Amino acid sequence: YKHFPDDFQSIQHEYENYYHLTGCQPGETIASIGAGNGLKEIQISYFVEDITWYLQEIDSSRLYDYYDVLAHHENIAGTPSAIFNLVVGTEQNTKLPKATFDRILLINVFHEIDARKDIMMEVHQLLKENAELVIMERMGKTAGEIHGDCKYPKLIEAELLKEMEGYGYHLKHKHLGEEMSNLMFYVFDN
Repeated sequence: YKHFPDDFQSIQHEYENYYHLTGCQPGETIASIGAGNGLKEIQISYFVEDITWYLQEIDSSRLYDYYDVLAHHENIAGTPSAIFNLVVGTEQNTKLPKATFDRILLINVFHEIDARKDIMMEVHQLLKENAELVIMERMGKTAGEIHGDCKYPKLIEAELLKEMEGYGYHLKHKHLGEEMSNLMFYVFDN
């Protein structure tokens, strides 16, 4: 697999440089909306044990690539101490269980969600009390910037925060993951 790590040090590098900023804790139940093939979640699981994951995706073909991604990582680093549940949702409904999650991740996916209001209002119902919503995005510095891979417009921080406030979320803290690409992690209270 191209773009997959060739050794454990590469997995560790990704976690220590970026994915530790998701705040995942041992024993949590976590949903990753728009999880794709589960690459990031598998990698996090080597450093944060006993997570019960719900990998949610609307494109079932991407989601079912998870098995190949897991096998690739197991060849490098063994089996992670985690449970993975695969969930196929729709553009308007995640199909995730209500009042279940300690943390919900949207990793480089928020900008691609067309029915944002529907999904963000549903997320309130999915989170447990005192749970967190984490959004990771490569943010634009000026209007009109485009993501290189998907060609969607990049989000502008002030607009994202105003939009999230409109959905009833409150910014708890934010972290810069990488300056060059303006990779940001935003953590919201439910």
